[in-house]
Amino acid sequence: MTYPLKKKKPSSANAIRELSDFIVSLDKGCYLEKIITKAKEKLLDNMFSGEPVQKKLIPRYYIQRYDLNNLYVLDLDSSRRLSYTLLHNGIGVAVILLEVFLTHKEYEKKFGYT
Repeated sequence: MTYPLKKKKPSSANAIRELSDFIVSLDKGCYLEKIITKAKEKLLDNMFSGEPVQKKLIPRYYIQRYDLNNLYVLDLDSSRRLSYTLLHNGIGVAVILLEVFLTHKEYEKKFGYT
């Protein structure tokens, strides 16, 4: 059983370049762009909105590529997910959006569930 973490606002919320480029490429107002924007707003209100991933279950890809020690997953809708990490940036804690999974199968593959 997980207990909700305290509500806390981050200093900022930004996507890595690859994800940012993907979001910009979406048609303004399309469903996917709307749910990603809504998720970012939710994270700006509470950086603990997503589910924390246990350290031992963080995919090696994220550790090697981003040298992170925490990872969260936020449901965008019933099949899409957003992964993000929290980073201390000198003025607080920033939310860094890492990846959007467009299908549950894609998410399961990345996290080694299949």
